[in-house]
This record gives sequence, structure tokens and C-alpha cells, in this order.
Amino acid sequence: MEIYTFDKSLQERLVELTEILSSRGEIVPASQIQAEWSYHIELVLEPVGWQALWRIPRLVCEDFHIHYPTIVVVEVEQVDFCNLSALVKITAVQDEIQLPEKYDVALIELYPTHNQENTALDMVGTASCLDQLRFFYKYLWMPWDIDDDDNVDWVSVHLETRIRLFFDMKRLVVSKETSDIIRGLIREGREIEEKISRLEDTISEGEESESDIVDGGTACQLMKLHFRLQQIKREMEVLENPAMREILTNQTSSLDDKIEKRKSTETCKEGYFVWLGGTLEEMKAKINKVQASLSPELFFKISGSLFETLHMCDTGDIIIVGKGTHRIKGAGRLEDGGTIKGIDSLEHTILNMKDTETAPSLLDFSGSEVLLENITVDVGDLRAAVIVRVGTTKIVNCKICALNQSMVKLGVVVLPDAKLIIENTLFDSLGTGLVIYSNGEVFMNNCNFTNCAEGIQIHDNAKLTAKNCSFTHFKEYAIRLETQKYLNDTKRKCGSFELLEKVPEISLYGCKSEGNGKGDVILKQTTSFVLRKQDDSMET
Repeated sequence: MEIYTFDKSLQERLVELTEILSSRGEIVPASQIQAEWSYHIELVLEPVGWQALWRIPRLVCEDFHIHYPTIVVVEVEQVDFCNLSALVKITAVQDEIQLPEKYDVALIELYPTHNQENTALDMVGTASCLDQLRFFYKYLWMPWDIDDDDNVDWVSVHLETRIRLFFDMKRLVVSKETSDIIRGLIREGREIEEKISRLEDTISEGEESESDIVDGGTACQLMKLHFRLQQIKREMEVLENPAMREILTNQTSSLDDKIEKRKSTETCKEGYFVWLGGTLEEMKAKINKVQASLSPELFFKISGSLFETLHMCDTGDIIIVGKGTHRIKGAGRLEDGGTIKGIDSLEHTILNMKDTETAPSLLDFSGSEVLLENITVDVGDLRAAVIVRVGTTKIVNCKICALNQSMVKLGVVVLPDAKLIIENTLFDSLGTGLVIYSNGEVFMNNCNFTNCAEGIQIHDNAKLTAKNCSFTHFKEYAIRLETQKYLNDTKRKCGSFELLEKVPEISLYGCKSEGNGKGDVILKQTTSFVLRKQDDSMET
């Protein structure tokens, strides 16, 4: 189904949003913003009887125990203008999933389709209105705004500044490092907002005793979350200021110059040994083991924290990790290349998230040459364990798992034009073990996928070569091919691995499957839901 899309300039966004929010020439505080939107959509939006695609949010998918993202066709039965939501009737689903017949959804989750049963409806106006609303709440409205003083005009203080920030990031005027910081702060702020809402609901529903609430339980958590939200607000106020961003950019450029100078004057990589503690004899034995596997000329340091080491090392360095649970926030400087290698058994060398980290993945690689070896990576509460964006990432003798299993948790995600080489690795208790997007490339050898909802999700024009791999005990299928090339008029085909013999991009050698809930392979039509990329710059 084709949906309406819009590609608007900075000036167009600024003019139309200014007209929506301050057409009456009055001060509009943050507390009044939602009401202004309510007035506008009540005038413009068709109230009933139109078809749309509903892109079900991640948390809702988790509640329904279905894959994320899942997209279904709905018909709008009633719009709640005050709450910016709608009651929809679910009319078509692609998968064999159980959903309620009707559901209340946020308007920004709806994408009107071109084909409508009632051709008299103004769907261009409706789609444009929803695009404006979605752009505003996705990229301009921040979780801390609602706490602003009622005497402050939100529109004059924030609207133009934040629209310009969005377009500066889109045009790469803002450096990658600063953009990553901004996205991370916004993402964390929204996660905190959700946690605050859930905790406040817990108090209102009386699920905790009064003593628990007061004595360091919910009240303490709420206090910490509100404090952190205010910290994020102050940091973002600095980053929203163009002059301050320029200073940060200049500092980053100066630091990059120093790093390049260091690279040009030093010929060898540096190595780090992360040791969480033990007896002197144990430490000596581990150092001897490390020494046997590395170049004797390597300049080496010892650290007590993998988190700190990842942020002090340089691209291309080698980090040897001792046994223990290592809590981190991303790959740090090794995001662009380097090695993380466990020296003990992978079962006793575990990487997971530090504190309440809210990034999309635990490790995010963009380097030309990255190696992850002999490590267990626990997804935790994140969406994915590893994202491979560009370049080549190699994973050897690792375990990718989710200790708290969920349908929406992903193991490794390979984005377009990225390459993954993976050997002797176990994918366990995930929603989807491996996701390969169009033009991504994966070579697998002797890997095991087990106890997941599904093993591999692969898209048209992605390449997969798998040798001696096993796919066992899935809730659904071993391999799901999202395709528009290999289905003709049918919506889906299910069967054995033989279904993939006519797909030249997929090659399986000596692979086996056993005990899968719905079958080995499904070929499923890709939902035509391609949004323009103009809004990707601040995606969180």
C-alpha cells in the first residue's frame, strides 16, 4: 500500500508550524501546546472512515508478543482530538498474529494510504496534518518541555532553534560526534519520561505500600529520574545554541587533528588488558596467556574498567578482557575499528549495559575492520546486541543472547552495504537472531541459533552464505525472507530450505533445522512502507 510522504524545507516547516501554534498572536506556554494542536487537527483532520497503515510501536509489540516493527492496515473509527489519538479497527495483518479488533493509537503512528474506500475524503490534507504533527512531536518537542514556566512563550524560545538544529544535523553541519550526543540525550530523556510515567502509575494504582514509596523505593527512583531529566535539559540547552555547537565542533576538530598526528608518528597499535581483580598468581597466568597471543612490540596497559578503556583507547587498538561482567555504554573509540577479545571462557566474560543506558544497541560498529572474539553479549533491556553499520565486522566464538527473552530483541543487525563474518557463535533466546538489510552481506560458519522467536530475517538483495549452521527450537521460522522479487502474486510461501534454492543471494551448505514451531522458511511480501529519509537526522 502506498502512503503519502512529504519532503519540506526548513522555511516550509517553520512557516506552517508557526501558523499552527501561534496564529492568534498570543503567548503559547508549553502547557498549551497540545491544546493548540487539538484545535488545528479538529479543523483539518477527517474524523472517521479513512484507511491507514499503523506502525505498531516497539513497546506495544512487546506487550502483544509480536515482531517489531509490525505494520497493519487499519480503519479510523473515531478521532480523540484532545488526546491526539484515534480508535482504529484492524482490518488486515500480514502475519498469523493475534491482535485486538480495535485499539486506541497515537495519531503520529498512523500513515494514511492513497487508496481509500471513500474518495470524497480530503486525504491530502489529513496526511499533511499528520506529517506536521509527527514531525513536531518526533523532532521538536522534548520530554522536559512540559515543566517549562507558563510565562515563557514556547514558540518564540524553541521552535525556530530546534527546526534549525534538525536541518543542521540533516545537512551534516553538526559533526557526527555532536549529533550522536544529541540523539543519545533525546533518546535517554524519552526513556526516562516513560519510566516516570510507569512509576507514577504504580503509585496511583496503590501497587506499593506507603512505606515502600517513601523509604527509598518508588519515591527515590522518581527523584533520581527527575534529577537526570533536568541534567539532560541543561545539556540540550547548550547544544541547541548554534554558537555553543560551533565551539564544540572546533574542539572536536582539534582533537581529531591530534589523533591523526599521533597516528602518523606512531607505527604500532596499543593494547589494553581489562582485569577486574584476582590473586597475583591468577593475574600473572592471564598476562602470560595474553603475551603468547600478541606481538611482543605492542605497547600495553592494564585497566580495571572496560567502560573507561573503551573511551580512552584509540581506533585500531586491542582490548583483552578478563573474566567477569563488564558494563559498558557502546564501543567507544573502537566503534570505527579495533579488537575486543575475551581471555577466559565466553560464558564467564559478559558484556551488558551500564546503568540505565538507552542506546539502540550495546555495540555499534562503523569501522573498516572490527573483531569481537570469545565474548558473551547480553542484550539486556536494549533493542539489539550489535549493529554493523558500514565496513566489516568479524565475530568469532561468541554468544549473543537475551537473558530476559522478548520478541522485539535482536541479536546482530547488518545495515545496507555493511559486511559481517561470523564463526562458531551461538544466538540464544532472542526475538530475531540476525537481521540482514538490503545490500548487506553475511558469511556464517558453524553458528547455532536456538530458542529464539526466529533465526534470520533477510531482505531482498542482501547476501547470506551459511555453512554448517543449525536452527533449532524456534517459536516461528528459521529464516524469514522479506521479498518483493520472489513471490509473484502470492503473499507468502512456507516450506523447507529448498524454497531458498531459487534465491541466488542465499546459499546454505550443510545446515540443519529441528523443532521449529511454524517451519524452516517463510517467504513473505515486504510491506511497502518506505518513508523518505529527510527525517532520519534526529532519529532516536
